[in-house]
Amino acid sequence: MKLFSKIKQLFRRKQRAEKIDLVYPITWETMDFEDFRNVCEILKTPRSRQEILFLAFCRLAHIRPDDPAKYDSKKLKGSMPFIVNGKPYLVNASVLREGTHQVSFILDSVGLPPSPFKDIDRKLNGISFKQFFTADSFIMRYQSDKNGTFLKTAVKTLSGGCIRKLFGWQTVAVVIWWNGVKQYLKGRYPYVFSSGGDISGRTQAEILQDLLSAMNGNQPQQNEDILRCDVHSVLYSLNTIYENAKKKHA
Repeated sequence: MKLFSKIKQLFRRKQRAEKIDLVYPITWETMDFEDFRNVCEILKTPRSRQEILFLAFCRLAHIRPDDPAKYDSKKLKGSMPFIVNGKPYLVNASVLREGTHQVSFILDSVGLPPSPFKDIDRKLNGISFKQFFTADSFIMRYQSDKNGTFLKTAVKTLSGGCIRKLFGWQTVAVVIWWNGVKQYLKGRYPYVFSSGGDISGRTQAEILQDLLSAMNGNQPQQNEDILRCDVHSVLYSLNTIYENAKKKHA
């Protein structure tokens, strides 16, 4: 699968053509922390689709638009001026169209970017099942009514109370990242989310009760121990239980 894109069609102001490479991520998974923060800084302000993708391409490719007034208008036909590595270049419109199309994943797809918090693992390693389930409940409530208190509570839960304040870009980033986390977990533990994690028509409390009942062997006194376990350990066990049950009744 192609993870990065490289463009070589940029031309310098001088008559001789000088090709350079621009390497930028074209999936959420290949973004680094700075890439993710820069994109979320763009997304936090309402903009048109075209403007978002143009700005995102510039940030991810590390290029900066230059002032067209400094250039001969005849030479600008079909091109835009940019500063790349401190030097001026004219970029053909076709290159810009290609680049903005390749970064359209930031609006059109779900993936797993870096965690917005350096102390919280991208894939939730080290997070307890209770932390995961509680945070998931609050994030769903935030997505429903946009009350920022729910988002802050979710992050506070995941960080064990260490993170209590969110920057503007992190408010956007948490939702994008969490959607990626859920997609990753659904792919890794499919039987949990198809059998035990279907939330339609059920409350979060009811879902949690079902999940715990599947694991505690009719001994509810074990529930607290299960909640304290690593989220991946619990989901792996649940996935095995639901998979075996499905095969038994097939």
